[in-house]
Amino acid sequence: MEEQSEVLANLHGILIVHKDYDQISQLSLYLKEQGYYCDHAKSGLEAIKKFETEDGFKTLIIQENNIPLNAYKTIDYIKTELNKNPYSIVLQEESEGTEIVASQKLVPVDQFYVLGDDINILLQHIKNQGEEDLNVEQSPYYSIDYLKEISDNNTEFIEESLQLFSLSVAKDIGELYLKVKAKDYEEIRKIAHKIKPSFAMVENFKGVELCDEITYKAKEEDFKKLIKELFTEFAEIQNALKRDYPNLNLQ
Repeated sequence: MEEQSEVLANLHGILIVHKDYDQISQLSLYLKEQGYYCDHAKSGLEAIKKFETEDGFKTLIIQENNIPLNAYKTIDYIKTELNKNPYSIVLQEESEGTEIVASQKLVPVDQFYVLGDDINILLQHIKNQGEEDLNVEQSPYYSIDYLKEISDNNTEFIEESLQLFSLSVAKDIGELYLKVKAKDYEEIRKIAHKIKPSFAMVENFKGVELCDEITYKAKEEDFKKLIKELFTEFAEIQNALKRDYPNLNLQ
């Protein structure tokens, strides 16, 4: 364990979480060839244990429908309970029975990387993230990494996007409370589905998970509690944004 920790301290550690190592062995080998320390975990629970006991993992690549914890629950636990903030990428599998390199995509929130075709772009983002982590203390409630990515780090675009997030989500959550009073449950599901990409944009995975819960799984008696939890998470993001961007016109 001490020897492994020493290796991690000197290299950018990448943890890949997938139930079948054979399916990600090509990716793991490629990352090792590029000079990264790469480890494997079979489940979200095993990943959490590794983050808890080992230092140096700066990137997490995780299978979306992981059992018993899916990708978003695992990422949320690592960020909120362990207070660690890895660059998190979700591995989606499109279909069965096809070549692994062609059938799997890497998704940092909602941007896609097709393994094989875009792996060098992915590696560049991992390198960039490692450099940024040396200088930037990130909020546990939101991240602007995705906005930096799609805007080439354009400050004006990032601030406009954060302001739009604040205004639109505040309005939509207000609508959710009205629809609960009216017992319009179908409309609640539609609004939650609409809000989800906004939480994904700022990489708040708890918000993403709550939107999914409201949209697909909640029973009538669950809506009020889940909406309150969603509002609480939104309020935490708002507080962090107001602290970090005092000049923005936030709700």
